[in-house]
Amino acid sequence: MIILGFNFATENSGLAVSMGAEPPVKGSQHEAPEGLPLSALPQTAEKIYHGQTIKAEFLPGYLDELLQENKLTLRDIDRLGIAIGPGAFTGLRLSLVTAKTIALALNIPLVPVSTLEALALQYQAEAAGRRIRVLMTACRGESATALFDGNLQRLEPDHVLKTADIPGVIAAEETLLVDNRPADARSICALAARAGHFLSRAEILKLTPVYSHESRVNYSAKPELRHLKIGLGRGG
Repeated sequence: MIILGFNFATENSGLAVSMGAEPPVKGSQHEAPEGLPLSALPQTAEKIYHGQTIKAEFLPGYLDELLQENKLTLRDIDRLGIAIGPGAFTGLRLSLVTAKTIALALNIPLVPVSTLEALALQYQAEAAGRRIRVLMTACRGESATALFDGNLQRLEPDHVLKTADIPGVIAAEETLLVDNRPADARSICALAARAGHFLSRAEILKLTPVYSHESRVNYSAKPELRHLKIGLGRGG
C-alpha cells in the first residue's frame, strides 16, 4: 500500500510517501497491529519545508518533485493522509484543497488526521511509555492541546486552554511534554495506514480544517465565511 501524507499545519511543513505499509486487519482508525509505530514504515520518503507559511504556487511543485524522485504518479497512491489541524490557516487550507481534489478526482481514500495526534506519534518513542501532552500555540493567549497515553490512546480530545492555565495542568502530570515541536509528514502516513473507516465523497466535500485560532474576520459582516471558524473546544 502506498500512502501520500500532507502536513502543512505548522511552520515545518512536509510531504511524505510511504511504500509497503499494510492496512489493519480489523477495527477502527486507532486499531493497528502493535500500534504501527513510525518504524513500521521503512520505505518512507519525506520532504520538509521550513517557513511560517506556504505559497499556493509552491505546493504542486513540491508534490511533483516528491513523486518523480520516487518514480510514482498520483495514480499509484492507494491512500491519502492529511493533517486537518489544529494549525495555521494558509497551510491547512491549501493542503486540504489539494488533497480533496486528488481524492475526488482519482477516487482515493482520504484520512483526516489531528495534528496533535500526529505529533504524539512522532515523539512516542521518546515518551518511553509515559503519557504525552501535546501543546501548540494558538495565539491570543491560548494553546491547542491533547493528552495521550503511552500507546497513543486518547485521554483528552483536542481542545484549547488559556496559556496561563497550562503550568498548573502540566505540573500535575507525569508526561512527555511536546510543546510546539517540529512536525513531520511521516506520522501522517502512519496514522492514515491505521484507518479502518474512510470518508464518503459527500464527507470529503464538507471537510474543513481546524484552525489553531479564531480568524480576525467579522463573521457577522461576512456570513459566507463562517465555515472558517475554529472547530476546537475550549477548556475551563
